[in-house]
Order: sequence, then C-alpha cells, then structure tokens
Amino acid sequence: MEENFIIYNEEYVLIRNILKDLKGNTGAEIIFITDSEGHCIASTGEMEDSRLNSISSLIAGSIAAVNSIAQMLNVEKFNTILTESAQKSLHISLINEKTMLIVMFDKNVNLGVVRLRVKNSTEDLEKIFVKINEKLQSSAMADIDSPFEGVSDEDIDEIFGD
Repeated sequence: MEENFIIYNEEYVLIRNILKDLKGNTGAEIIFITDSEGHCIASTGEMEDSRLNSISSLIAGSIAAVNSIAQMLNVEKFNTILTESAQKSLHISLINEKTMLIVMFDKNVNLGVVRLRVKNSTEDLEKIFVKINEKLQSSAMADIDSPFEGVSDEDIDEIFGD
C-alpha cells in the first residue's frame, strides 16, 4: 500500500473550481476525483460521504482490474472507461497513474459533451497534480537532515584526534 499524498490548499481550490466548472458545463450530477486506493480527493455535487467513499473504493478496484485486462491484451492501459445503464452513466478518466476523474450523469446528458469537457479538464488536472508532486519533492528535499547537522568542528577534531 502506498502512502497517501498531500494536496496543498492552493491546488485544492484549483481542483474544486475545475470540478465545479465541469459540472456546470456538462450537467453531470456528481463529479469527483479518487486515488488508486479508493480515497475520494475532491468532489462536487450531492452524495452522502459514505456512499461516495464506497463508490470511490469500488471504482479504484475496477480500474485495477481493467488495467490488468489491458496488460493481458498487450495494451499499456485504458485511459477512459464508460459504464452506461438506462438511467445513469459513469465516465472514468485517468488523470495520472495515481488519480482518476469520475463523472456521473443521467440519460439526458450528451455523452459527446461529457467526453470533450472531461478531456480538457483532465489535461488541466494533470498539470495541477504535476505541480503538487513538484512541491512535495522540493519539500521532501528540504526536510532531509544533513548527517553533519549539530556536529561542530570540535566534535570532529575529538573523533579524529586532531
């Protein structure tokens, strides 16, 4: 199991704005981002948190299963998965190797509009997650303690007898 990542407030606000715009531009019921472990990262629309978390976990598991099928078919991965019923549809798009965007919409929403808007939003979200990773890496590098921190010249002289 991999460690959960951190989203900074500045990027979280950008992500939420993208989700809100996407919801408004598509007429979707709910839009959310989940990680590969099934943790809901951000959402817009109305759904109980417990249901949203359960759906996030199930979707993460299905994506893992679908990508196992992709490997068996000698395909790198499937970037988009569409699941349709008579009443509701799910459009799932990979943002990167750790996150995915899920759009839930009803039969009155135009699939072509969803696909176009999701493509544009996914590109924007990918850039934000790259920025988050860069911040995390620079923060991790700053947190690395020097093995010589707290060691004075006198301590070194004492160790080596100079």
